Amino acid sequence: MCLAAAQVHLLFLTSRKADCEVDIAILAARKMANTREAKDLAREKQSRMQQKKLAYYSNGDYHKLNYAYLMGNKMTPYSCIDNTVTPQARKDDNSVVLTDYNGRVVLSKEYGDAIIEVLGGTANNILDRGGSFSKDKIPEILAKLVPGYTAEQFKEVIEGGSISTGFSSHNVNSLTGENTGTTGNIDTTDYTTQAIERIVDFYYPIFQAAAANGWTSEYNDAINENEDYLGDAINSGIFQLAQVDDYGNYDADTSLTYFLTNGFLEARYDSEVMKQIEAWYEAEKAEVSEKEDALDVQMADLSTELEAINTEIESVKSFINDAIESVFDWGG
Repeated sequence: MCLAAAQVHLLFLTSRKADCEVDIAILAARKMANTREAKDLAREKQSRMQQKKLAYYSNGDYHKLNYAYLMGNKMTPYSCIDNTVTPQARKDDNSVVLTDYNGRVVLSKEYGDAIIEVLGGTANNILDRGGSFSKDKIPEILAKLVPGYTAEQFKEVIEGGSISTGFSSHNVNSLTGENTGTTGNIDTTDYTTQAIERIVDFYYPIFQAAAANGWTSEYNDAINENEDYLGDAINSGIFQLAQVDDYGNYDADTSLTYFLTNGFLEARYDSEVMKQIEAWYEAEKAEVSEKEDALDVQMADLSTELEAINTEIESVKSFINDAIESVFDWGG
């Protein structure tokens, strides 16, 4: 190798050495970032593991909090009042209602439609948010929502009265099935009145609060599509639980902590969610570990190349020095 060629080769090796050192520094930074990612992942897992789901206690077991428990069954609006109709539990305190962060009562589409049917299309805006209205309209709204009863009957019970009902009864021959004569009227006033009272007890606070504070149906899709949305929204403050007084106003001293402390709700770890978090963590950790392994391989390759370059640089330098010395020795 001539001296000029050796000088060019030395410049190339020096440049490549600088490139390797830069690449190693970049990989080292990536390894540090990967380490931070692993630590952040562990912290996020721990944070997720600490998250509790809201539940209510009924029939000897805990159940995930749902809209039907708080506000009624959307398919059969009043069925949650009577446990003979459906196993859906009845909430412990009918004065507790679900609101959004602006204090508007969160109503299902069915409830909102009943209000609109009574008040007209201007009762809400394009965002499915309605304003306040007169509580005198509540009997009409309940009559639209609950089939089989009239607005007048609801109004009578709301005002403390009773509904007079009954029917005629006849003796029937058990062998022939023929009527043998009228025996009198069967008074069902108490039964009818109590049935309406159960409906009013459950739903009057909801619609009274909606009348006083406004209402919204804009969250229906999110609630219906994700069973965890309602509980998570309460935990995050998007939704709030409020206790309604006799005028439809909210008790300012109540909070989620208040309802948890008083046993209205429970905050519990969800074992199924824990399994999902663990599976998510293991998958993410494996991906981080795979990146770490790839970085280690690249750094090892670059380190080996850098070591070879350094060895060759020393060899070329030695050749150049020897060549220069031989020239001076010849000249002497």
